[in-house]
Amino acid sequence: MALTIKDIAKKAGVSEATVSLAFNDSPLVNANTKAMVLEIAKELNYHPNLIAKSLATRKSNSIGIIIPDINIIFYANVLRVVDILVKQKGYSLVMAMSGNDPKRESEIIREFIAKRCEGVMVIPSILVPSGEPAKYLSEYRRELDRFDIPVVYLTSLYPVENVKYVMGDIEEGTYKLVSHLMGYGHREIVFIGGKEYIPTTSLRRSGYSRAFSEHDLPVKAENLIECENLYFSDAVKAMEKLVRERDDFTAVVAMNDEMAIGVLKVLHNAGIRVPEDVSLVGYDNTNYSAVATVGITTMDSDVERTCGFAIDMLLAIMSKEEIKEKHIRIKPTMIKRQSVGPVTEQKRLVWNGETVTKA
Repeated sequence: MALTIKDIAKKAGVSEATVSLAFNDSPLVNANTKAMVLEIAKELNYHPNLIAKSLATRKSNSIGIIIPDINIIFYANVLRVVDILVKQKGYSLVMAMSGNDPKRESEIIREFIAKRCEGVMVIPSILVPSGEPAKYLSEYRRELDRFDIPVVYLTSLYPVENVKYVMGDIEEGTYKLVSHLMGYGHREIVFIGGKEYIPTTSLRRSGYSRAFSEHDLPVKAENLIECENLYFSDAVKAMEKLVRERDDFTAVVAMNDEMAIGVLKVLHNAGIRVPEDVSLVGYDNTNYSAVATVGITTMDSDVERTCGFAIDMLLAIMSKEEIKEKHIRIKPTMIKRQSVGPVTEQKRLVWNGETVTKA
């Protein structure tokens, strides 16, 4: 038998009216009583939006979105575009930040359910351990299904079955960037990204490897560098270590533009010129890549189109329409700037093991 407000009131030792007021954050209920009622509701897995049948069916005209970190300019751009497009569709946007914590992501989903959001968009956490996505998704997806609330994943995905997503084709984009570098003679190309099991890193590595395969070249493990996170500081730390230990690389592929700026900073501090000594590419075509001291070649993920497709997919599901495409990857566009150049003859000698003065 389904729980009712009466069950919550009985366990809390208060009236049903008090429980209702607590759920609605009424100032007529003191803080201690309110906290107790909400804690009991959480323990019993009871959601305030089911207080009555009318609440269960009432539309809120709101859509929830979870982003990992508002400080990442790419996510901020996504949020800006989603907010504009959602409002154009007549809905309000409820935003929450997961901090790349999958447990927090689950908590936010429950908060969205309690707020009666009609649909949910999620930019997945990058810190879900290898093999663990299903564990974290199963709980909140069951809850979303229970309340008939659809979810669409945006700009990334969790590698589990029946996940609907819209994202840029980052595998193809990375393939094109690496092929572009190879067209300038580069072969010792370093990739700086996240953990290999993260889908957005894995897909980029796949594109990287495809470019090497087409040139009948092996992928060297030492050229695939993993960072704990995908921030400026992570790229700086990884690049400082690389510069101390090696001088044979001629190009760097950064996971995103923010990391590319970190790479550029370290190269500049080490007296290594871009692109004369080392070429550099980023990803996302954020403002970072355009205003850097050296304009950075990057891939434009077409945030507007990606977000538009995701919102249309979510609204279609909310309207019980048949979805023909559940997995959409938007083709990216290369933005060529000044950070890519040809390999110097001195670098070619370094490849062959000869001792030369570094270019």
